[in-house]
Amino acid sequence: MRDLEIRGAGELLGTRQHGYIAAVGFHLYNRLLAQTVKVLRREGGFVQLPSTELLEPNGSFEVNVDLPLPIGLPAGYVPDRDMRLRLYRRLADLHTSHDVAILEEEFKDRFGPPPPEVRNLFYQLSVKLLADKAGLATIGNENNQIVLRFPTGSIPPGLPELGPHVRIGKTALWMPYLNLADWQQELVSVLKCLIRQDPELN
Repeated sequence: MRDLEIRGAGELLGTRQHGYIAAVGFHLYNRLLAQTVKVLRREGGFVQLPSTELLEPNGSFEVNVDLPLPIGLPAGYVPDRDMRLRLYRRLADLHTSHDVAILEEEFKDRFGPPPPEVRNLFYQLSVKLLADKAGLATIGNENNQIVLRFPTGSIPPGLPELGPHVRIGKTALWMPYLNLADWQQELVSVLKCLIRQDPELN
């Protein structure tokens, strides 16, 4: 728990629980906390968090995206902890695909070719932007399937053709990904199809 405080989450049981929550987002704090509790239960003691901190951007984004991908800024890529925090803040403030592309190029210039966790991080941010435009509430990972849910908890009428890999359920869209060679691109294509539909359906 002390490790979380050092990383800026504040005291968990005291009065200073805010830490840098406002800077990196409440969802990131919750995920770090859940990850720490899981590690502590498994190891039975105080241990360091993995260097791949998970990002859950906050700000204008309402949609929650949780993909089956390792994401983060590893200490081996950005060694300075304060610098990683500042970069997480910048990532949380991205609002357009153009902004994402510019920052991704800046990462390459400053830190070199990004490792998979960083590439996945930018991919997830791009998906989050598309999901927001598509009017989705969440994109999650359940039973080896990508699940897309709308804020109403039901499927809007008149959905466009979403391809052979998407199943339209009663309350969500389901896309198995284990046997898809490029499920990440498939997900982007599905989101773009949803964006192109009649805005009145969102």
